[in-house]
Amino acid sequence: MKLTGDPEGLEELKTIKENNLFYLKYLLKEAQTSTYRNVEFKGRDGKKKFRLKYFPDRDEFMVEQVNEGTGS
Repeated sequence: MKLTGDPEGLEELKTIKENNLFYLKYLLKEAQTSTYRNVEFKGRDGKKKFRLKYFPDRDEFMVEQVNEGTGS
């Protein structure tokens, strides 16, 4: 399993891992099993949103920042 993408998003996931490992496991499982193979989560400030995408063919997760105005 590989984890790549937005440095801020990766930092947020590290913080989640340190503070709430159960929630991190939930995010990973949700990304793997959801219809669109992704899940969104918010940063510590509650304002920035990130999307965790899963690519099953590569067994890779990628984090990207979600722009509020465009929805992507």
